[in-house]
Amino acid sequence: MKVEVTRYRKADGYATRNWAVVVNGELLAVTVYRKGAEAVARTIDGLNGARPVVTLDGQGDAAPGKVTRPEA
Repeated sequence: MKVEVTRYRKADGYATRNWAVVVNGELLAVTVYRKGAEAVARTIDGLNGARPVVTLDGQGDAAPGKVTRPEA
């Protein structure tokens, strides 16, 4: 998966001051700030090596949508 951050250009080719996140040649997001676009790109890149979500009980294999809490 190729993720890149570039200046956003309108359909007529005019470069704007916004930033674009492009994934495999397809526009994913437009942000106002470069740091925001880079954060989106890092998040998308991080999905490639997806790790299990660590829950509050530290098990990491809870059912989707289930929040586990330690016993008091």
